[in-house]
Amino acid sequence: MNPNAVFERHPDLYYSDGDVVLAVKQTTKPDKLEDPPMYTLFRVDKLMLKRHSVTFANFFADADAAPTEVYDGVPLAEMHGDKAEDFALLLNYLYHPYSLVFKRHDPNTPLTISGVVRLADKYLIQPLHHCLVQQVCNDWPTTLDEYDIQQAELDKFLQVSRAHPFPKYTPDRGRLADAIPEPVSAILFAQEFGCPQILPAAFYSLSLIPLSDDWGNNSDWPHPARDHPLARWSLLDKENLLRYTHGCQMLNEYRPDVWRFMCEECAIQPGPLDVPGCKPVPCGLYIKRLFEVVWNPGLRVSVTHGDPLRLLTRCLKYDEMPELSKENFPHRLCEECYQTVFFRLLGERVRVWDMLRKWFNLKLE
Repeated sequence: MNPNAVFERHPDLYYSDGDVVLAVKQTTKPDKLEDPPMYTLFRVDKLMLKRHSVTFANFFADADAAPTEVYDGVPLAEMHGDKAEDFALLLNYLYHPYSLVFKRHDPNTPLTISGVVRLADKYLIQPLHHCLVQQVCNDWPTTLDEYDIQQAELDKFLQVSRAHPFPKYTPDRGRLADAIPEPVSAILFAQEFGCPQILPAAFYSLSLIPLSDDWGNNSDWPHPARDHPLARWSLLDKENLLRYTHGCQMLNEYRPDVWRFMCEECAIQPGPLDVPGCKPVPCGLYIKRLFEVVWNPGLRVSVTHGDPLRLLTRCLKYDEMPELSKENFPHRLCEECYQTVFFRLLGERVRVWDMLRKWFNLKLE
């Protein structure tokens, strides 16, 4: 090690009874090029590390076989290529495995733990890898049912937060984006650390965020960015930006096919819905109007697309829509179509969810 190096003991992970000191270079750059490097020192127990990691066991075996530097009466070893803040999280997990729990829906979690997951892989500590990856996965739904539950929870959260004249999304009156998962960092995390099951939900969430709503937007009140989900667009690479663009296009073009929501008897009757001079099927007219009302561009929640999963849910309330009243549609729906349209709307939501992988060009794994 550099004889002029500056050492700084970690405030919590420097144990007086430890039998080895591990030095990790700090990532902060010196004020001047000629300034000596700075290291964070961790005094720990070899046995603790060797029990968790065969890589550490081999490392200490090699170190014991050769002359080593001594610091504070015990061997000193430099951990090349590691970052002090990540190494501290790694050691904290080994000494206090139940303390490594992050706030639910914290948008910073993927960025905070990426470095220590890489260390877990480097030192072959699979339980730590699994624990940390699961922290991110827990914030993202992997099924439509989980997605619906999360959206219902978010809707209620927004209702409560916005009941006050000055919406309060976090205890310190932060932005909405500070209280919900952030999709870009989650996407990059999932792709690097092998949890593709969260990608459909993360890309769908991202698809509802326009490029103008960037994480770095001014958050001072009353800036509108405070009330919007935001994305770390600067982190998104070209390939994922193409996925986003393609998915937004497919979702924007999506419209339900009227005939798929009619009962078999009505669906086979002649009468195109858009051909002048032909008498269309009443049920077809009703369902066509239903989709026109719900897909009204003026009701869109985002400039990117209309959010088909939410719109199809809104369609389930066709009985409550004044545009579909008996005055406007005396025949309403036949008894068979009345049941058919409800259950096929539910099925269509499942189909749209399943299509997300294709629409965002995600690999099936």
